[in-house]
Amino acid sequence: MTNGEIGRRSLFRGAGILGLAAATGFTGGGTASAAGAPRMTVRLAKPGVAPGRIFFTYTNASGGGGVEIADAAGEPLWSTSAADLYYENFQQQTYRGRKVLTWWQGTGNPANGGTGNGIGVLTGLDHTPVATVGPSGDFHPDVHEFRITPWNTALITCYVPVRRDLSSVGGPVDGLVLDSYCEEVDIASGAVLLRWSALDHVPLTDSYKPLPATPDQPWDFFHANSISLTPDNHLLVSGRSTCALYQVHRTTGAVIWRLGGKSSSFALTPDAVFGWQHHAIFEDPRTIRLFDNASDGTTTLHPTRVAWLRLDPRGMTASLARSMSIPGSHVTAMGSAQRLPGGNVFVNWGMTPRLSEFSPDGDLLFDATLPTPSYRAFKFP
Repeated sequence: MTNGEIGRRSLFRGAGILGLAAATGFTGGGTASAAGAPRMTVRLAKPGVAPGRIFFTYTNASGGGGVEIADAAGEPLWSTSAADLYYENFQQQTYRGRKVLTWWQGTGNPANGGTGNGIGVLTGLDHTPVATVGPSGDFHPDVHEFRITPWNTALITCYVPVRRDLSSVGGPVDGLVLDSYCEEVDIASGAVLLRWSALDHVPLTDSYKPLPATPDQPWDFFHANSISLTPDNHLLVSGRSTCALYQVHRTTGAVIWRLGGKSSSFALTPDAVFGWQHHAIFEDPRTIRLFDNASDGTTTLHPTRVAWLRLDPRGMTASLARSMSIPGSHVTAMGSAQRLPGGNVFVNWGMTPRLSEFSPDGDLLFDATLPTPSYRAFKFP
């Protein structure tokens, strides 16, 4: 039995987890119940809504949270939760040719501070344990990304505080920085195939994030919040604090190009400018879809939107191909956008506890409120 499969002893002990069954809340082939799970409220459902079940996470008033699958009417179908764990990034993916349920769980409330230390969990669709992605030394999987690649590896984020000279940005010589790491990990063995440090590749001066009020607080200068594959099988990394996307070489870690922010390799048209973004994904070889928050709570560029950016690699320009939004929406953190099989777009509005589904033409077909904010939310058949 390999290190990453059921029985792995790379345990996350911060919440008292002793093995995968305890980590997921399951024993053997048992299932959790939807009884008592919080319910989302459907406010709009028009003809044309794509069929499927809705995957989201929630937090409890008394602490901790859970994951939930609901039907299109908002009825809970399945849920599991814990009083001392938080959950994010709940979705359906493919591992070794089979569909699996995946999520992140751990300590640290992602909606209050933005990061956490935990593990990635994989179960079968019948909720039986499959594998975990655990910590490697000081590097613990963080809430922001848990993406399975076609090669059965996982793309994850990690955050580690380190000492750096911050005098170039008006900080102390011996300052504290929260470095963002992007890792590719072999799920079966737990081997780390790539560990990319934002500090090693991005200048401190590229950050829009103000320095903390007190020097004992780490400065989150980059804040990696999504990793996905590029058409040529490298990595697309989103840095919220730099308002930029980076194509990172999957073997060497070198930055191939930057999009947005202070050091963009591409010239952006004015309507293509984005900021404090989440969930950046190549939808086709020349088009990136992202959840453009466009606000950090202090500075606002425009209403929050889902934006499609068209890249011209020859002219090194980027333009806005299309966008979808709800008038007056300003989401300062979190959020996701998913293209559904029939062309509809499923949107989670992050800190605004709301889900929407748009037609390919941008008509609002579905709208619902969640019990609490969810970092990301998805819809699967």
